[in-house]
Amino acid sequence: MSAIGAETTLNLPACPEIGNRAVEAIHAAYERYQRGFEEVTRRARERFEQRDWLGAQADATERLALYRIHVDGAVADVHDILEDAVMERTLWAAMRARHAARALRRPDAELAQTFFNSVTRRVFSTVGVDSAIEYVDPSPAPVEPGRAPLFERDRVDTVDAALVGRILGRFAWSVPFASLERDAAIVARQIEDALRALPERGPVDVDVLRPVFFRNKGAYLVGRIRRGTATLPLVLPLLRAERGIVVDAVLLTQNEASVVFGFSWSYFRVDAPNPRELVEFLLSIMPNKRIDELYNGIGHNKHGKTELFRMLVAHLADPSARFSPAEGDEGMVMAVFTLPALSLVFKVIKDSFGAPKNTTRQAVMDKYHFVFVRDRVGRLADAQEFEHLEFPRRCFPEELLAYLLEVASRTVRIEGDRVIVRHVYTERRVTPLNLYLREADPAAAREAVADYGNAIKDLAAADIFTGDMLLKNFGVTRNGRVICYDYDELCLLTECRFRHIPEPVTYEDEMSAEPWFSVGVNDVFPEEFHAFLVPPGELRDAFLAAHGDLLDVGFWQEAQRRLRAGEVVDVFPYRRSELLRR
Repeated sequence: MSAIGAETTLNLPACPEIGNRAVEAIHAAYERYQRGFEEVTRRARERFEQRDWLGAQADATERLALYRIHVDGAVADVHDILEDAVMERTLWAAMRARHAARALRRPDAELAQTFFNSVTRRVFSTVGVDSAIEYVDPSPAPVEPGRAPLFERDRVDTVDAALVGRILGRFAWSVPFASLERDAAIVARQIEDALRALPERGPVDVDVLRPVFFRNKGAYLVGRIRRGTATLPLVLPLLRAERGIVVDAVLLTQNEASVVFGFSWSYFRVDAPNPRELVEFLLSIMPNKRIDELYNGIGHNKHGKTELFRMLVAHLADPSARFSPAEGDEGMVMAVFTLPALSLVFKVIKDSFGAPKNTTRQAVMDKYHFVFVRDRVGRLADAQEFEHLEFPRRCFPEELLAYLLEVASRTVRIEGDRVIVRHVYTERRVTPLNLYLREADPAAAREAVADYGNAIKDLAAADIFTGDMLLKNFGVTRNGRVICYDYDELCLLTECRFRHIPEPVTYEDEMSAEPWFSVGVNDVFPEEFHAFLVPPGELRDAFLAAHGDLLDVGFWQEAQRRLRAGEVVDVFPYRRSELLRR
C-alpha cells in the first residue's frame, strides 16, 4: 500500500467534526513550526558568506525555541476546539488515525508524528506509552516518485584535482573560493592516499550530499567514497576567511566524521526536507552512530528523543536487560544509573542536596536548559529530558532500586511490576576523567589532561565557566575527547569576577582558616585552582606546562574582554590540515 493511498485504504474509526478540526489544528501548528525551522535554517548560508557569526549564534538559539512555542500553540488550539471532550481517549484514537492518513504523505512523516505525540503527552500527561493515542512504531518510508536524489555521484577511476574542483564548484556561493585549484589539488592527493591504502582496486564512486551542513563558523560538505565493498566518509570543512572560502581539512575516517557529528556539539543547520533519507546516508558513513544522535545532529532533537525511546523500549524487552549503578563518584545533586549495553546514563535529581551545595531542583533544571540553548563547542554532553517514563521492575537490581527510592522518592516510585520515573535526563555514557587517568597508560593520560585543559578553555571561549573543575565532573569519550557532564555550577563567564587573592595584612590573616577578605557571590580566584585541577606528579607537570595560564587572572579577564567585544572564537571538531592552512 502506498502512502499516497493511505487515506482511502485505511480502516479509520469515525472521527467527529470537532476531532477533524483538532487534527487540522495540529497539522497547521506543525506546518508553522516547519516553516519557522526552515526559515532559520536557510539563513545559515548567508550568515556564513557574510561572516555574521553573532547572527548565526542567535539563529541557533531562536530555532531551538520554536518547537515548544508551536506545541504550546497546538495544545491551546486543541483545548479550545475539543473543550469538555479533550480527555476522551476514543476521540483521540480516531484523531490519531486521521492524522496518520495525512502525515504519511509527507517526506518528514516521522517528524509530524513526533509532533502529534508531543501534543497528546502534554494533554494527557501520559505515564509510559499509550499506543491507542500515540505513534509507537516507526512509520513506513514515504513514496516520492520523481524526487531529485539527495546527492551527486561521480564514478571515476582516479580522484584528481579536476574532479574535486568540479565537486567544490557545484556549491554556489556569493563569495569565491580563495584558492580553489590549490585546495582541490591537496584534497585530491589526500583522498588518493587513503584509497591506495584500501585492499581493493577498481572504479570509485564519490557521492556528495547536496545540502551543506552549517555550524558555528564552519560549513561542511559531507559525502562518501566507495570502492568495492569499502566505504570511506568524506567530510570537507569550509571556512569563510577574509580572502574567501577555504577548505580547512579533509576527514576520511569514521572516527573523524563521528566527532564532527558528536553528541557534545550544537546542532547543524542543514536543509533536509526528507530527514530520514539524510540520516540513512549519514549512517552509511558512520555505522556505529546511534540513529537518535544523528537526528539530534541535524536539528531534530525531539524526534531524536522518539528514536532513543524506541531503542530503549526494544532493549528492555530482552529478559536479561538490567540497569546498573554508574561508575564514578556519587554526585551530591544527581542519582545516576546506566544501561551498559546502550552506553546510556540516566540522571535523576535527588530529593535533597548535602552541603556545600546550595541549589534547588528548579535551579538544576535551569542549568540543563542553559546547556541546551548554549553553543556547547564540543565540550558539554547533550542531554534528553524525559517525563513519566515507565520501566519493568525486573530491570532494576534491588540494591539500585532501593538507593533510588531512598534519595529520589519524589521522582521514582513503584507501581506493581513497573517502576515509574517522573523526570530524568539521559546522556551518552563516558568514562569519568579521574577513573580514566588511573587506568590509562602514561601517554594516553597526558593527552587526556591536556585535553581537559583544552575543554576548560573552549568553554571559556563560549562564555561558559564550569565552576567545579574537579576531574570527576569531566569524562572521556570513546574518541578520546574530554567533555564536561556536571552542570550544577555552570554559569556565564562574563558574569564572574576574577580576582587575585589579596596579600595578608597581619599574622592573624596569614594563619586564618577563613578568608580575611570579602568574597562576593560571583568572585573567582584562579590561584586556588592548582589545589584541585590535577593531582600532584608527572600529570600535573604536563598539565601546567600546557595550561598554566588557567591559574592566572589575566587569562580569564582577557577571555571576558574578547567576549564582551563580540568576538566568536574558533573551536574546531577536527585536526586542521597544515597543508591546507598554509
